[in-house]
Parts: sequence; structure tokens; C-alpha cells
Amino acid sequence: MKKILAFTLAEVLITLGIIGVVAALTMPSLIQNHRRQVVETGLKKFYSTINQAIKMAEIDNGDKIYWTASDTDDFFNKYLKNYLSYLKYENKRVGTSNDWRLVYLPDGSAFLFDLYGTWDEDGNQTSKTNGGHFIFCPSAKDCVNGKDYDLWGRKQFIFAFWPNETSTSFNYHKGRGVEPYLQAWDGDEESLYTASNYGCNSNAKNFYCTAIIQHNGWKIPKNYPHRL
Repeated sequence: MKKILAFTLAEVLITLGIIGVVAALTMPSLIQNHRRQVVETGLKKFYSTINQAIKMAEIDNGDKIYWTASDTDDFFNKYLKNYLSYLKYENKRVGTSNDWRLVYLPDGSAFLFDLYGTWDEDGNQTSKTNGGHFIFCPSAKDCVNGKDYDLWGRKQFIFAFWPNETSTSFNYHKGRGVEPYLQAWDGDEESLYTASNYGCNSNAKNFYCTAIIQHNGWKIPKNYPHRL
């Protein structure tokens, strides 16, 4: 009679238990690494896509430093609508600001943008620029409720477009397309983390987080201060 070799029930249960422990230890790391890759890929693609649209718009509308628009809708219709592949444009106010718009992209991401201005208590516009903010969300669902400071640097990433502003605080945006937000940056890499108002840290509003990733070749550095 040939002896049949087989695992006992106890051995099978022990093996399954070991597999379960290993999976429990490694899955969070794998999920986090996947999230980082999604953010890195999305940021790099958005940066390329939106600036290609800007360059194409310049062919028909002239140098971007001379662009003017009356409001966010006017900007979209003139300079983005015909040059950008998108699924849906929500022509309504999103979030708490007076003039945010939401654009859904074909890859499942989205961005909010505004033509920046200020309003008085009666809703009258008191000032405006010819550029503004672009808030990119690698996952569109993170944009649908508008801008959210708690998500900045984590699920919402801030860019800006101010090619024709003259103040020295816009030095890193003058003559450029849509770039990671760097208004008032002093040029010191460390201040991208430590700046009291705009730095990428738990005590500031995380405006500069996108720039940190760009400066690292669109890779999230090991010392990045936020968990994605």
C-alpha cells in the first residue's frame, strides 16, 4: 500500500494564519504606495495636459501675458474649452468661493479653477486678476464639494496661473503657464515646508505641497509631511 502524504488540518490552519498575518502587515504599505503612484502620475499628467491646452490657446489668442477675461466662465470659454479634452464642465458655484468652476477629465480626475477676485459683503466684485487658482484632484470625487483646506496636499493639489501679474510676489508665475502654487516663495527649498502661511505642513494651508512634489521630479519625497 502506498502511503498518501497530505497536510493535516492543523498545518493548513497554521499556514493560513501566517499568510493572514503577512497580508495584514504588508497591505497598508502596498495601498499607500499605490496611492502615492496615483498622485504622482496624476499630477504629472495634469501639468502636461493643462499647459498643452494653454499653448494651443496661445496660437489663436496670442501670448497668455495679454489674456483678459471678465470672469471664470469667460476664461474657460476663451482659453480652455476648445483646447482641452474634458467630460463635463459644471457652470455653477462650487464650494464657498464666489467663482469656482469644476471640470471633469476623461481619466477620472478633475480640477476646480477660478479667475481670482474679491467681493464685498453685498456680493459686488471689488477687484480681480486675469489669472487664478487650479486645484487638481487625482480622484474627481475629492473635488465635487469644492476646495477643502483639510484635503490640500493630500487629495487636492494647488496650482496657479498668473502670467501677467506685476507684483514681485508673483515672480515664479510671471510669463508662465499653470504652475504649482509659488506666490510669495522666497526661493529657499526649506521654506516650501516651513513658510508660516503657505508651507506644506500641519500648521499652514499647504499651498506649496504641489511644488515640493514637482521639485522632486513629480515624485513624492520620503520626508513629505502628509499621508495620502
